[in-house]
Amino acid sequence: MKTFSLTMALAALAFLCGCRDPMPNVLTPDEEARGWYLLWDGDLPTNGWAGVSAGCSNFTAHGWSVTNGALVASAGADPIRTTSPYKDFDLKVDCRLSPDASGRILYFHNAETNVDTSVAYALAPPPPESKDPLAWQTVRIVARRKSITHWLDGRIVDRKTRDREELDGRIVLAPGEGRVEFRNIKVRPFGKW
Repeated sequence: MKTFSLTMALAALAFLCGCRDPMPNVLTPDEEARGWYLLWDGDLPTNGWAGVSAGCSNFTAHGWSVTNGALVASAGADPIRTTSPYKDFDLKVDCRLSPDASGRILYFHNAETNVDTSVAYALAPPPPESKDPLAWQTVRIVARRKSITHWLDGRIVDRKTRDREELDGRIVLAPGEGRVEFRNIKVRPFGKW
């Protein structure tokens, strides 16, 4: 009860101060009730994640670190993936990219086969004319049955149709160039294998 009260007090304080996100990597009571859960809790070790490439079990040795509640990938960091596959899901990820950065969020990644079934959401920094070029952006990917919708900061940016409804696989954070930060990595599975 004390944890809930503290969370609510901090959320109220943040609302009054105009802060967007007082405590990263925490589910709200409403999110918990609706079936969301965190894929990363804001600390190392990163339980539930593994390296995509063989031998990438120590994330800090492969370009990853934790800073101020964010999972940070330096330039050239190895991609990491969830250890559980997902078929139908609602994924939300806050990301922040340095102006020279790039990256992708892959899903339906199947490392066990030689067939690449991954679908990608390309990450990019806000445009140069943006008020805050280092602002956090919220990516949302909804995959349900044959429909896939990509969102950025509450706006639909792409719609896709899944070729095979039975397709499932891991979610991958695949940094490219520059510094890429992730936090509030949340998923609500509609169907989990």
